[in-house]
Amino acid sequence: MQIDPTSLIIVNVANLLVMATALPFIMGQGLSPAASHARHSLFLNAAAWICLLASSLWYGQAPDLILSTLAMAFICASEWMVYRALEGWLGPRPLRSLLRVLVWIMPVGYALSFSSYPVRVGWANLVLAAQLLIVARACLYPSSRDFGRRAWRYPLFGCLAVMAGFTAARGILGAWFTELYPFFRAPTPVNIAALIGANTSLVLGTIAILAAWREEAERQLHKLASTDTLTGLFNRHGWTMQTRHPLRQAQRHGHPLSLLMLDVDHFKRINDTHGHETGDAALQFIGQLLQRCQRAGDVSARVGGEEFCVLLPYTDATAAQAFDARLRAELMASASAAGLPCALDFSCGHALYRTAGETLESLMARADAALYRAKNSGRGRLVLYEPLAG
Repeated sequence: MQIDPTSLIIVNVANLLVMATALPFIMGQGLSPAASHARHSLFLNAAAWICLLASSLWYGQAPDLILSTLAMAFICASEWMVYRALEGWLGPRPLRSLLRVLVWIMPVGYALSFSSYPVRVGWANLVLAAQLLIVARACLYPSSRDFGRRAWRYPLFGCLAVMAGFTAARGILGAWFTELYPFFRAPTPVNIAALIGANTSLVLGTIAILAAWREEAERQLHKLASTDTLTGLFNRHGWTMQTRHPLRQAQRHGHPLSLLMLDVDHFKRINDTHGHETGDAALQFIGQLLQRCQRAGDVSARVGGEEFCVLLPYTDATAAQAFDARLRAELMASASAAGLPCALDFSCGHALYRTAGETLESLMARADAALYRAKNSGRGRLVLYEPLAG
């Protein structure tokens, strides 16, 4: 059976249109910027292939120039959208500025060299191959600790790398061995292989994008389940999950570990006098204060209405007192800037991890007992846990 390049192009366009149309129904509305960029890349890719197919109807005429230049612009924009999606999922990617330059100059150079088939084909395909390699590299390096742990990055990398190879081969043949690639739909082995690769890469690439979107959705659900929506700190569930590792480290290596339990002083009075909106603003402010003052590795959470916890690894009682003093100094320095109509202060109880078998619950219970003493002795202070005499 003879494979016709035109048929392969039509199949590729049909696949792109079906997938680009189906994805909004599969992925739904309210997508993240990364998922939206990935979905838009398919629409742009479909538009590019449609323009390429239509341009062949007016070979050597002005519509050919316009449509094929538009196709180059759409293809470049599609690769840029994939790169932006990877940035959204994996964080900053390398060679961003270079890719942006290549995206802009490729269609411009194509249009300017349109009258020379070898120049325009060599230019467009080799510059596009460079773009594909940059996006392929963005799939793998630098790695992200928070996202992309699943295998979707590897098939996407493979699709982009394979297409970069085929695209470069077509550019070399068109520029220096024109008789082996005399026109876009030429039935040459390299062109047929490239078109088959384009269809295969489309399917695998779309699966990879859907897998990335699923990982993102699961991550967002996990974040919602473990985050306090008002303060942005961990909630009780997130607190329990995040403190497991530092507790195990303290048990294994015997390094000091402190737990502070904070309670906003006279919080009911704030709500009764100034309203619940002011109370919520006060809690948000305390949450921001904890995030500013904590170190990497510290864990902060809102575990009750106006109650907060901070776990401080590698921290003894003296260092915990210094943290409390820093928190209070920051509170005094920035409370006026928060625009709250009331003064804020907090009571704090401290407990030091003491035995290899101690649990989070027992540590919290001792910190809570110290907090109770702080509130009973006048509020606005830190009390270190000490067992009651007798």
